[in-house]
Amino acid sequence: MRKHLVILFLLIFAGNICYGQLNDINRIQKELPLITDSTKYINALNRLGMLMYEKNVDNSFYYAKLARAISARIKYKQGEADAINVIGIVYDLRGNLQLSLKYYNDAYQRYVALHDSVNIIQGLMNIALVFNERKEDAKAVENLKQAIALGITLKRDSIMSLVYCNYLLLYPGQLSNELTTAYLQKARQIATKYKDERVLLVTDQIQAKLYFKNGEREKGIALLQKAAAEGIAMEVNYVTLDILQNLGDMFIITDSVKAIDYYKQGLGISNLKGYHFYDKIFGKRLYDVYINQNNLPEVKRYSGKLLKLYEDEEIFTNTSGFDYIDYAIKDQQIEALTIRAEGRNTLLLVFGFLLLLTALSLVIFYRLYILKQKHNQTLEELNRTVQARNQKLEVDHEFNNRLVSILAHDFRQPIGTLKTLATVLKDADALTREELMTLVESMEHSSNISLEIFENILQWIKQQLSGFSYAPVSLPLRDLIDEALQTFKAMAEDCNITMVNNIDRNITLYADKELVQFINRNFIHNALKFSPRGTTITIVGFSDNNETTVCVQDEGKGISAEKLPGIFNFKADLKYSNEKEKGAGVALMICNDFTEKMNGRIWVESNQQKGASFCYALPNAQKPRKSIFKTPVRELIK
Repeated sequence: MRKHLVILFLLIFAGNICYGQLNDINRIQKELPLITDSTKYINALNRLGMLMYEKNVDNSFYYAKLARAISARIKYKQGEADAINVIGIVYDLRGNLQLSLKYYNDAYQRYVALHDSVNIIQGLMNIALVFNERKEDAKAVENLKQAIALGITLKRDSIMSLVYCNYLLLYPGQLSNELTTAYLQKARQIATKYKDERVLLVTDQIQAKLYFKNGEREKGIALLQKAAAEGIAMEVNYVTLDILQNLGDMFIITDSVKAIDYYKQGLGISNLKGYHFYDKIFGKRLYDVYINQNNLPEVKRYSGKLLKLYEDEEIFTNTSGFDYIDYAIKDQQIEALTIRAEGRNTLLLVFGFLLLLTALSLVIFYRLYILKQKHNQTLEELNRTVQARNQKLEVDHEFNNRLVSILAHDFRQPIGTLKTLATVLKDADALTREELMTLVESMEHSSNISLEIFENILQWIKQQLSGFSYAPVSLPLRDLIDEALQTFKAMAEDCNITMVNNIDRNITLYADKELVQFINRNFIHNALKFSPRGTTITIVGFSDNNETTVCVQDEGKGISAEKLPGIFNFKADLKYSNEKEKGAGVALMICNDFTEKMNGRIWVESNQQKGASFCYALPNAQKPRKSIFKTPVRELIK
């Protein structure tokens, strides 16, 4: 797989440091203050830079920069080339392929000038591996073949084990079975001769791949697990990370739990060591696994990690500012042209000055243009704001007028009825007790209707007062419905009506409690008023990624088709059949207003068999939206 390359190029870098890792780091750090010879001091710094990349990339960068600065000062070309090579490693580990390729190419050119055969091969391989990562396979293969051809004549051939491993891992499909076996055998022989445990781990990795290819899965997995354990013990992090990735990929279909464990183990090492490239690999693997499992919390977690990684990479790339591949090639051409261009310096200065004036003029005009655009945008925004406020005022004015009209119309009949009843009661002696009780019940009923309308309007007026600010909180939906049902428990028992709360306890509603309970109580109250005795009122709720929906279904006579479109609209001129509908009409208009305040939607459906379903939907947390469309609920309420 293409992603193996990170381990490979890091193995390459270790090609010229064949002694122990941790012991060398401690020893060199202790000896460093005692070294007086400048070239030996630079060599020690570069060696530390090469040894430290698996433990701390930042330390590698520090030692390489210091070695390069001292080498440039004393004109030590070998030390400068080695330092530039380490800097290329650092940028490669940080995921910046342009910068790494620029520094690899620079180091390679210096090694060619120094006739350093081993490091020439290393440079070719480094460049090949970056080309592989950039998916420029033709260039990668060309560089690898060139490295193999040069390596045949080497006497100190430790680097060749890495050449063969890289070819086998990156482009196994281009090699015959015989050549694959031969390259693997040569790599093991060379690594054994130089006691390179790191390369021997990679040969085990390659052998495991061959087992998989030949259908020996269990044998391959066992070998990879053994290699991973050895890599962790040796702190050979990049080889270990690649093997952990392989193991995760092998188990992803058959045992996702084990695959996740391998990916998390790799991500832990990568995070600890600051390996940007592998952070992306393991983060993406875990993200894909949790996407397939529909594990939304983990998907959110790893998508955030990946987004941060790519943002950091983009910032790093943007700050570098150049195409360093072209820059490295053109740098030599510019150096040759500079000698011939000295006679034209004066002319270039003049042109440069004119160009600067032109640029300054363009900048000034551009800034003026931007200021004008911003001014126009500000005016447009102010205009839109004023228009929106005017529209809101018009709507509020219409609603208030409609409300006054409703009050004038709806209170006339109850008050008139009360007046008539009062007149009749003046001659109470002429009435029987039954007739008197009937009149009293009629007065009580008219008073209750009037009080209900007043209560609804007072609730609405309270929310219209200045200073109201919608601040939704997370509320347990089932508890809200239970609380609303409790209010009407006695009324339901008197009417022999069953009220059923079918809402799951895990569903939460993101809303203002006072507003949403007003809606819940009115929906339930209306259902009770219009339900025959012995029927059932059912409340259901469900939630998706965007919103939470609540529906109250009754088994009454339903709502006529001509009343459905305007039942929540204060602009509609509805005709009420009785006093019950009058009170419900005002309340439903206020429910609609409250729903809009909470960025939700409200609707009603007349059921196919009997009754009606009153529903509202509110957006989930941090996903406010306003919609007009209706969602059929018949199938969800069944």
